[in-house]
Amino acid sequence: MNAALVRAMVSMALVLPQVTLAQTDATAARPGAALERDTVSPLSAKRRLALGASERALWDAYVDRSRGAQAGDRALLTGELATLTRSAKGSATMTRAPFAATSFEYGPATGAAIDNDSTRRVLDAMLTFQTPSGGWSKHIDFTKGPRQPGQSFFSENESWHYIATIDNGSTTSELRFLMDRARAEPRVHAAVERGIRYLLAAQFPNGCWPQVWPLQGGYHDNATFNDDAIIEVMRLLDDVGRGTAAHLSAKTRAESAGAVQRAVQCVLRAQVMVDGHLTVWGQQHDPLTLTPTSARSYELTSLTSKESAGVVDFLMSHTALDARIPAAVDAATAWFERVRIAGMRNAGKNGLVPDATAGPLWARMYEIGTNKPIFSNRDGIKRYDFQQLTDRREGYGWYSDQPARTLARYKKWSTRRPTTHQLSAAR
Repeated sequence: MNAALVRAMVSMALVLPQVTLAQTDATAARPGAALERDTVSPLSAKRRLALGASERALWDAYVDRSRGAQAGDRALLTGELATLTRSAKGSATMTRAPFAATSFEYGPATGAAIDNDSTRRVLDAMLTFQTPSGGWSKHIDFTKGPRQPGQSFFSENESWHYIATIDNGSTTSELRFLMDRARAEPRVHAAVERGIRYLLAAQFPNGCWPQVWPLQGGYHDNATFNDDAIIEVMRLLDDVGRGTAAHLSAKTRAESAGAVQRAVQCVLRAQVMVDGHLTVWGQQHDPLTLTPTSARSYELTSLTSKESAGVVDFLMSHTALDARIPAAVDAATAWFERVRIAGMRNAGKNGLVPDATAGPLWARMYEIGTNKPIFSNRDGIKRYDFQQLTDRREGYGWYSDQPARTLARYKKWSTRRPTTHQLSAAR
């Protein structure tokens, strides 16, 4: 990191909350909401020191790249706040971005609609909220106008938080919106190029992605399948690699295709093996070992049905990328069949109720090894009964029907090729 960036980080500590990578490992999981405040990184110096020399060099370079990117993001705010302080003859502090209840959602827009006044205002604001590192935060209301000097990229509090992220479709949604413009201009082309470069820089050496990059610490540094974060990045980069955004440089398109290849390797390595049999994936995986791990206090280490369905959907449409994909898909869909819940309907805060006409459902999380559905309040205590939930009873998708759609796709997909089970029987 150069001297200017170091000076910027030191200066920024005077006016912005500082989040850095801790240099020691967590000694034990702390209960409840404390887990969500834990900034100890799974990529700490101690853990990286335990790696082999060549692997350690890759991860050290990755962490250094993250620190440099964060310093650049902070330097922008440092300069803006310094200017505001001088003009107001008082100390200026960072203000929140305008809040939106949901993150920006991409929706295709073509023809005249792409250039209507409201869409133009959203685009103008969106470009100002792109971080120097190239990504976007989440829950930003782009209809409120462009970012102002001294304003954070994040809307939920005054902390240096989620700057930037792939959580809740952030960054990928903004990029798809910009890429879809029928008559994009040079500033849009430049923003897309910078956004794709951001995703490429954020990719782990092993091919997966963290939830937040530049790295924030804690569970945000884990490989994140939760809410389809990794899969949405893979889908976007796959489109780029196939030439969807023709204005992007040939280098960026080639690197995007290569990133997808590496991501598939990571996804296949992360598929959880139980008693010698492949199953599915967790919501988050340790970045170094790729073993499932926890996220927020109520998101326990587990196998997840919803996110795993998204992984399988991607793999089924990219069979040619790796010879192991058919076996991975067969194993995951077999697991979906084993743990499906029949004859029940999701009644929201009341949990499941009997309904003979209802389609199959799946719990969001299953205990590894027993395949029992598990639940938790913010206290982080594992429960096997939804009715024991209190503070997390509402506002979280504890059940999903997404695997049903994946199984329907699998039925069509498997008719076009022999499954591993059929191959074994033929032998």
